[in-house]
Amino acid sequence: MSEIRALIEQLIAAGVDPIEAAEVVARAAIHGAANAPKQRSAGAIRQERYRRNKASQVTESDAGDDPSSPEGSSPTPPSPKPQSSIPPSPPKGGSSPTAVDQVVTAFSEMARQSGLSVPRAVTASRRRSLLLRIEEHGLPAVLDAIERIGRSRFCRGENDRGWRADLDFLCQPKSFVSILEGKYDDRPLQQSQSPPRPQSPSMQRHHDIHARLKRELYGEPDEQFAGQTVDLAAGDFRSH
Repeated sequence: MSEIRALIEQLIAAGVDPIEAAEVVARAAIHGAANAPKQRSAGAIRQERYRRNKASQVTESDAGDDPSSPEGSSPTPPSPKPQSSIPPSPPKGGSSPTAVDQVVTAFSEMARQSGLSVPRAVTASRRRSLLLRIEEHGLPAVLDAIERIGRSRFCRGENDRGWRADLDFLCQPKSFVSILEGKYDDRPLQQSQSPPRPQSPSMQRHHDIHARLKRELYGEPDEQFAGQTVDLAAGDFRSH
């Protein structure tokens, strides 16, 4: 606006009528705007840039074709991406299918020696359970539990029901912990005879009197009276 005003003032200073000067400047502005190049939108610029890039890619592809290849042959397929050579990570706790097989082998050998049921099939459920026991407690603890089963009279069937342990018994979380804690270990056998009870003072006096009377009546004890008893009834000292 300041440029238009400056032009009008210059025309007025040159002797042009103010109204005419304004019309002249307005007509010139309209004519310049009509002939000025239109500003392109951002979308049009992007579209033009995309066409140029596309045309450049087509030209480079044509230039890279093998001239000896037959016309219409299909382009060479891209080579597959190389697969990673990093092996999968093992399960937690260091367990693996090999550890499960080791547990099954140890249990089978123990079962044959102890007269227990030897596992014939390691199902997916049994394998998962054994993997969990190995991950929770470690392989040495599982092998120790198998040895404890083999040493246990209860687990070998010496119980009131005749029950015997099997591989599923080892797989169960609750029974496995009980095995490790020694619940099924053998207990020491109780003595068949209890030790003799100490004699009371009155019984000791009675025994002493009885021995003294035997010495007074029969003299020193000998083999003739060994094992005999004396009736201490009043007036009667017969031997029996």
